[in-house]
Amino acid sequence: MKKILLSLLALILILAAGTFGYLYFSLNGLVKKAVETIGPKVTRTTVSLHSAVLSPLSGSGQLNGLTIDNPQGFSSSHAIRVGSITVIVDKNSLLSKTILINEILIARPEITLEGTLSGNNLGELMKNIKSFGSDAKSKKGEESSSERSSRRFIVKRILIESPRLTVSASALNQSIAQSLPLSTIELNDVGSDGSGISASDLACQIMTPLLTSAIKEGVGMIAKQGINILKHEGIDQLNKAVQGISNLFK
Repeated sequence: MKKILLSLLALILILAAGTFGYLYFSLNGLVKKAVETIGPKVTRTTVSLHSAVLSPLSGSGQLNGLTIDNPQGFSSSHAIRVGSITVIVDKNSLLSKTILINEILIARPEITLEGTLSGNNLGELMKNIKSFGSDAKSKKGEESSSERSSRRFIVKRILIESPRLTVSASALNQSIAQSLPLSTIELNDVGSDGSGISASDLACQIMTPLLTSAIKEGVGMIAKQGINILKHEGIDQLNKAVQGISNLFK
C-alpha cells in the first residue's frame, strides 16, 4: 500500500510539473504573439519579439529582443530596438480583468532617426500612432464583446532608462551621422484614473514620449549641424537647407 501511495504521489507531482510547464511555455508564446499582433496595429509597421520569459508564480517577466521596423520609404531596417524589457506584475491580479503592473523597465532602447528633405521616419511613426489613437476613440462605442472583455492594465511606474538615439540625415549632397544619449523617461500611475487601459493604449502611452523626445533632440541636432555645414554654400543653398529642416518635423 505504501508503495502504491508513493507511486500515486510521484505521478501527481509529474502531472503537476508537466501541467505547469505547459502553462508556462503557453503563456510565453501567448505574450509573444500578443506583442507581434497588437504592435503592428499601433505602429502600422512590423513588430517582432524574440522571446518572452514570464513566471506566473513570482509575477516577474522579461521580454527579449523587441524590434519595431521603419515605415515604408526609409532605408534603415528598424526605428526602435530594445534588448530587454522587465515587467513586474502583482501576481494576485493575474486572474482579474484588470492587471496591476508594479513596474515596466525598458532598458537602453536604441532609436534611429532617419531624416530626408521630405520628412523623417519617427515622424511617420508618430502619425501612425496618433491615427490609431483617433480611430480607437471614434470606434469606442463599437467595441465587440471580446474587445470589451479583454484584459486591461494599470501600471504604477514605467521607466525608459538611458535611451540612445542614432541620427542619419542626408540632403543637398551633405550627410550627417551621429549618436547621442536621451534623457531617461518616467511615467507614473498609467491607467489608474479608471478601470485601466488596453494593451494597445498602453503601447501608445509608452511610445509617444519616447518618440517626441527623439524627434526633438534629433531634429535639433540636424538643424545645428546642417546649417553649420552649409554656411559656406551660399544663401540659396542655406535657404533650401532651412526649408529641408522644417520638413523634418513632418
